[in-house]
Amino acid sequence: MKNILAAIVSTAFLGALFSVAIARQSQDPGVLLRAAIEKEEVDGDLQKAIEMYKQIIAKYGKDHAVAAKAQLRIGTCLEKLGLREAQNAYQKVIDNYPGQLEEVAAAKECISRLSKVSATAPEKPKFRKIQITANPGNGVLSPDGKRLAFASEGSIWVVPIPGNVDPNIAGIPVRLTEPVGATNTRNTLAWSGDGRWIAFNTSLSAPSDSNSIFVVASTGGEIKKIAVQPVGNAFDRRLSLSPDGKTLAFSDERGTYTLSVNGGGEKRVIDKGWGDAVFSPDGTRLAYVITSNKGDGFESGIWVVDSLGGTPLKLRTVPGIVKGPTWSPDGNMIAFISDPLAPQSNDNKICIAPANESLPGSTNVLEIDAPLEPSFIPAGWTSQNTIGLLLGNSPFDAIYTVPSTGGRASQVSPAGQTVSHPKWSPDGKRIFFRGYGIFSIPSDGGPVASLLTFRKWEDLYEATAGGGNDVSPDGKKLVFSGARNIGKTGNKDFRVEVNIYTIPVEGGQPVQITAFPWDPQHRWAGQARFPCWSHDGKQIAFIRDHINAKGEGVIDIFAVPATGGAIRQITSESHRTAWAGIDWSPDGRHIAYFSQDKTVNILPVDGGVAKILAKVENLNGHMELSWSPDGKEIAFSDKGKIYAVSTDAGQPLEVKTGLETEAHNLAWSPDGKTIAFAATRREPLELWLMEDFLHLVKNKK
Repeated sequence: MKNILAAIVSTAFLGALFSVAIARQSQDPGVLLRAAIEKEEVDGDLQKAIEMYKQIIAKYGKDHAVAAKAQLRIGTCLEKLGLREAQNAYQKVIDNYPGQLEEVAAAKECISRLSKVSATAPEKPKFRKIQITANPGNGVLSPDGKRLAFASEGSIWVVPIPGNVDPNIAGIPVRLTEPVGATNTRNTLAWSGDGRWIAFNTSLSAPSDSNSIFVVASTGGEIKKIAVQPVGNAFDRRLSLSPDGKTLAFSDERGTYTLSVNGGGEKRVIDKGWGDAVFSPDGTRLAYVITSNKGDGFESGIWVVDSLGGTPLKLRTVPGIVKGPTWSPDGNMIAFISDPLAPQSNDNKICIAPANESLPGSTNVLEIDAPLEPSFIPAGWTSQNTIGLLLGNSPFDAIYTVPSTGGRASQVSPAGQTVSHPKWSPDGKRIFFRGYGIFSIPSDGGPVASLLTFRKWEDLYEATAGGGNDVSPDGKKLVFSGARNIGKTGNKDFRVEVNIYTIPVEGGQPVQITAFPWDPQHRWAGQARFPCWSHDGKQIAFIRDHINAKGEGVIDIFAVPATGGAIRQITSESHRTAWAGIDWSPDGRHIAYFSQDKTVNILPVDGGVAKILAKVENLNGHMELSWSPDGKEIAFSDKGKIYAVSTDAGQPLEVKTGLETEAHNLAWSPDGKTIAFAATRREPLELWLMEDFLHLVKNKK
């Protein structure tokens, strides 16, 4: 027994001695200095290393041998971060520790070198492209800049930046999740500040849980679903995780909300919708953007608010549309992309502004021109003070014409303007189309004429998708689907009514033909879209999403007199009408439409059995179809290509355009010889790193 007690006492005594030794070691300035150096050189966390060096100086400042080394290392970190404060840090070594000859000599050498560099500092930052195999065209950098998370094939992946081959070549991608419909359309996924978690959206076409938010560990594993209220276009909402990954912030059309990742209700922080809200590095603030239309253009306000809620502070107003506010690692600056959204303009800029000042206008905003067009949200501001960007040539939208038998397409509208829904005048001399309003051009190209422009959110504007722009058989009127903001409900949601309108092609005031009211219970139901004229100009057919007796949303085709009046339903639920273009046959006897069964169909207007003409692979609101003038064929778009199929059924034949573009909206010319279509040339966005820019920020101040 005595031996056992002795052993216990001995063990306890040795444990105590060991604990004391560990405690003493943890307080040893040399050990602390080595830990800080490891944080700097191994982990690459320069900001944390600077904090550790400052703590050493504060506690062991009288030990000049240690303090001088720590102060010199602060200068080294600041220099790596590209900050001019590095020279001041080196000067403190000389002033405060003159007896440490080795450190003083090193500091003087660094100051001399930085002085020479400062005199020849470049006026532009350095841009470096990172090559990623099977480039996904999206992605956000981890806080330390060593990994890129992206969505591809419905899954979330991470890839090392760089890999083992070359500084400008990424490594081998690793799939973190199975295909769950993950999407990163506007580069909206988010890392937690500690780099341990990734939050992402799912698309409308997700196999399950569409429009949901998920969180997954950055090393993979089980994904966690975050319960949020479903809203339209939710796959576009920007996400942000708090530094510890425990709180999620997201913006949608209702406003900006925070909630616990581990469960709990949504908390509204900002009433305004689509704010692109993002946590500051310390998690105490949210930066967000509110954009408004001032009639002659857009302007954006950059705001910050306490992440727990409170009174927002407006930092500044910037002309145009601001996209993707992104915090600097120290929380003192915000980077964003500014898009003036002017026709014929590609003048997007990368901007950096102070995050702690409330200033009118764009004072102290550094504007940087990128080598290519920046898109979406910046891909992160890393601890190495590198800003990731997705750059590429802007999508090139235009109206083209091509022989109806196929051939070489000709561009007939100017580049640089959003275009869709081309429709011919009855004489074939002009093509009407949607841009930021309704416009027309000569069918062989020429000056653009404006018929209706969208200037203010409160004004009538053409709805998308399914705007229409169909010209009446007598060429005097144009029909379109018009949207109007009619105010807000108690919970601040936008109230938009979408109805059918006509407008004289020579200009004038639009005339409302239908009067479907806003439905507060079914916000997106009841909207009239995809209008087209009957062969005699007496009726207008359109698609409407409405609620059936079971309370379910269904899509059907309706017709209304061209001057307004009683509305009759043409299709029934059994036809499974799709949310896509329709067209009335030249003889007025049939309507052509897409079915949710992914087929092209024709249906007798006065009742009867629908006839399937062709199958399609894709189905979306940008797909249209058009009868040939003789009524023998129907042209339609699918998979970015144009096809024509006989109304007697048969194998659809591709109408070759000679362009590597994505064709969508289309219309057959009145003489049957030509098809007009809208197409977008898209090139995949690539990851670029912007470096060596901080000295420009300092100079701006």
